[in-house]
Amino acid sequence: MKLICLPVQSPHFYLKPDTALLRNGRCFYLPDHCPRISGSLALVVRITRLGRHIAPQFAPRYYHETALGFCLYATDLLEQNSAAGASWAPACALDYSAPLSDIFDPLQEEEVFAWKEWQGGLNRSIDQSIADISRSISLRMGDLIWIELHPPTPLLVPSQIVASRNGALRLHFSLH
Repeated sequence: MKLICLPVQSPHFYLKPDTALLRNGRCFYLPDHCPRISGSLALVVRITRLGRHIAPQFAPRYYHETALGFCLYATDLLEQNSAAGASWAPACALDYSAPLSDIFDPLQEEEVFAWKEWQGGLNRSIDQSIADISRSISLRMGDLIWIELHPPTPLLVPSQIVASRNGALRLHFSLH
């Protein structure tokens, strides 16, 4: 399973290792070499079939459910590496830096419409994201695509992060 992340501020994607998954309700412990942490809420799309070079109009065949997730970043490393033109990997691929809801909800037609309207300013739809990614790498059943919903914001440590969807608690974890 691949964890594929699409940052708001970049047209590119990056991969996190499967060790980055943090199950709902667990704790993320800040590594010693990361004095500051930032994060972004993400819509997580689970891929349901094998595909490569998927056209945007066919992308809906490759997913049916979404969940809430969170992308955590080592802020200092991200700033240093971005300024130097170096890889984001040391700042993004931390163990347990990808909290994920246990519940994947079926995507409803009105929710698809609302999502496309809401994300219009980001210039990124789920379908176009799948098409863009599948031009570079094959998508397999079970792969998770994390589409960030806003730029990373600084987070306080310790703190509790909670996110709801349609009025129901879907994601919660703590930072230590």
